[in-house]
Amino acid sequence: MINFKSKLLNATLAVTAAIPLATAGLFTSAGSAQAAALSGAIQFGDGLTASPLATSSAIELFQDALTFTPQPITPIGITTGSATGNFSAFNSGNIGNIISFSSKVADNPFIDFGSLTLPGLILPGEDTSSLTDGLNTFTLTSTTRSLIQSGLNVAIDVALFGFFTSATGEKSNGGGNLTFQVNDTSVDSVNSILSGGGSIKNLSFSGGTFATVPEPAALLGLGAVGAVMAMSRRRKSFVQ
Repeated sequence: MINFKSKLLNATLAVTAAIPLATAGLFTSAGSAQAAALSGAIQFGDGLTASPLATSSAIELFQDALTFTPQPITPIGITTGSATGNFSAFNSGNIGNIISFSSKVADNPFIDFGSLTLPGLILPGEDTSSLTDGLNTFTLTSTTRSLIQSGLNVAIDVALFGFFTSATGEKSNGGGNLTFQVNDTSVDSVNSILSGGGSIKNLSFSGGTFATVPEPAALLGLGAVGAVMAMSRRRKSFVQ
């Protein structure tokens, strides 16, 4: 009996001593994941393609969809000073070709983040590979749309929900929005055009996105649970 108690005490002390090490290992792994995952927020506006013709990035609004021009790249410029977290590594992005409200689908990845010589401006001969490499992206999973009368204008807000994928493959939840407006009209007039199969073209836009990663407190909880499970397994082995 004394020998059993001694073994059980030693096992308990060993597992107790292992808790900080297991938790530290978890934090090291989680810290690396957090460093690699996209986190923070940005604000952006429509960009400009300078060649072959100067073309501003724009939205066309349909009843069940938004489309974006020019294609194949619709540049956006990240507003100077707006980026937080590791989004500060980018100054531009490429927004997808379509958001479909009826089928809840979009061109994914919906935004591919990268950098240009000037934010959101594709100059003649500009290297745009970072905007089309499929790295550091935002993927849409759902959207909602609202039209609001704002004075003599109609403000349109599109809420974006999805997840970010970093260049190393780490994922983080997030969302954002797109905003644009139609001037000198009413919600009823806009709805009438859209329901009749028409569209409203050449709308400039702005927006923002944000990403989140797991909180350290949650990671600590996972570490404690893992240590308790290890203690339970060790104790059972001695009882047997």
